[in-house]
Amino acid sequence: MPRVIRLWICFLVLGLHAGLIFAGDKSGGWRLADVSSPYLRMHADNPVNWYSWGPEAWEQAKRQNKPLFVSIGYFTCHWCHVMERESFRNPEIADLLNQHFISIKIDREQRPDIDAAFMRFVVATRGRGGWPMSVWATPDGKPFLGGTYFPDETRGGQPGMKQLLPRIASLWEKEPETIYATGARVVERLSEVARPAAKGNLPTDSIATALSNLTADYDEFNGGFSQAPKFPEAVKLIFVGSQPDADTRAMALHTLDKMAAGGIHDQLGGGFHRYSIDTEWHVPHFEKMLYDQALITRAYLTAFSYTQEQRYADVARRSIDFVLREMRASNGGFFSALGADSPVSNKDLSHQREGAYYTWSWEQLVAALPDQSQRRWAVARYGIRSEGNTQAHGDDELAGQSVLYAAATTQQLASTFEIEPTQAMTRSWRVERALLKARAQRPAVPVDDKIITEWNAYMITTLAIGAEVLSEPKLLQEALVTAEFIVRKLYDDKTQRLYRDWSDGASAPRGVAGFSQDYAALTEAFLTLYAVTTDTQWLRLARQLTEGQIEQFWDEVQGGFYASGEDSALWFRDKRAIDGSRPSANSISIGNLLQLAAIDSREDYLDKAVATATWGNSMMPGSPQARPYALLSWRSLMDAVKEKIPSP
Repeated sequence: MPRVIRLWICFLVLGLHAGLIFAGDKSGGWRLADVSSPYLRMHADNPVNWYSWGPEAWEQAKRQNKPLFVSIGYFTCHWCHVMERESFRNPEIADLLNQHFISIKIDREQRPDIDAAFMRFVVATRGRGGWPMSVWATPDGKPFLGGTYFPDETRGGQPGMKQLLPRIASLWEKEPETIYATGARVVERLSEVARPAAKGNLPTDSIATALSNLTADYDEFNGGFSQAPKFPEAVKLIFVGSQPDADTRAMALHTLDKMAAGGIHDQLGGGFHRYSIDTEWHVPHFEKMLYDQALITRAYLTAFSYTQEQRYADVARRSIDFVLREMRASNGGFFSALGADSPVSNKDLSHQREGAYYTWSWEQLVAALPDQSQRRWAVARYGIRSEGNTQAHGDDELAGQSVLYAAATTQQLASTFEIEPTQAMTRSWRVERALLKARAQRPAVPVDDKIITEWNAYMITTLAIGAEVLSEPKLLQEALVTAEFIVRKLYDDKTQRLYRDWSDGASAPRGVAGFSQDYAALTEAFLTLYAVTTDTQWLRLARQLTEGQIEQFWDEVQGGFYASGEDSALWFRDKRAIDGSRPSANSISIGNLLQLAAIDSREDYLDKAVATATWGNSMMPGSPQARPYALLSWRSLMDAVKEKIPSP
């Protein structure tokens, strides 16, 4: 039997399947104590000898002839924290890792390029991926085994780290050449840039096709374009909500109404949680991401601009107020996220639970609202039950808890309690204030205080748009504060290079070099500021960023932008056509290039916009709804192409 086949049979016998949930004499994670990522710094007191991704780790792996263990996660990832508590704080597991592997910890939000490469491997070999991501690789970085969350002990047929690590170490000791060959063969197949599925063109019916496909996916009852788990998909909502046809826009409006009423929307403090585990938007995963606040708010601003219905403006204002209140850094930037897990009580800060800050037991409600009439109002207003209102969703952590949602409108409350609507509004406000005051006494949720250029750029754009749509000039001033911070701290005017992230908690607060996504999103933000203020400094910076993006990331063969620059340590260079929870760099760049082509009469920029759109279409022929942000610029793109090439 060939040795490579024997190796993989050994892996299968081990039952390696990970479920998707969704120097010197020093030891432990001390190397992470002063890095720029707060997520990595959380692991500095682990007994695991963690390294950051870089030459020190690779040199140690080669010198000691040990495979790499690469653990990838992020600050607000619930199961990342579970694995850290179970395994990375466990002395026995730490000893195994330290003895047999060189362990590397990576923040996927800071290094999306590394995340994309290893996720490509995990999905290809496991069928699906998720976080935490756990990958074993050769000393030169080629993966040979991967999964997501692994428990400390084998449970339910899922291998535990205590059993798994010695077996991988044994296989490496016995057959390193075979593992090297396997890793090289797998990487050779995966490292090829995906080829277009069809010849590139620019179909004139892309918008119509996208809307037809989205209509087929649309949940007519609950809104949205998927079943559970239900993500806001703000990029799709912005696209659908921007269409001239009222019936089409109705899909976005209905979705926004359902989201605003659901538990995914923080009914007390404003802002939106990341996604809902059910189809009704009722029970969320409780982390709050900056990019969600920016893009979801933009969807509500789009709805208000078309309808002038005040409820959309109200949600947008509450979300902006939340971000300015809870996510604004003193230096002018915005924090990345608020975590989902927090202590259950002030008496025991070690006992944490997801959603503890946001959910309500009956005892907590009684303590916050000792007046029975106010409790009756809260029950009617927010759907609170004495036994909790989350039982149907099967989350044991939320047993006995209620997630607040808009169970009744002001008119319905007025009718139920036989009072005037104005009185109902006053009662709701008083109850909301009382609950907010009580909630503020709870242990706070953790804050990921790194400042990511891309995500801050989304917020700049949203604030600038909000200033116009809501006629609130103060929002423009907030946008300018953040833009000036980024120019001051994250942009090198001499080299015209952008950086990805900033963290005041590190001795070197400026993090890694920027990615294509950072350049594209910030260019869009600066073009928006130029449109609103007519200040040419923003146009100048947008031009510089675009030139820098082209120089570092442009694909001279197929067109479009790679996600990252050249990195000899990575075997895969991501290039993304699809929009996800955030628009892709390629989708954003089409609009940026079109605007600059028009302003500066740059035909080469128009050519690059066409090439980017053509490449994107060739990657997903027949599925333009996968690139909704690109379609926002489609009509302008078609018009520009027609003008350049007149009809015969």
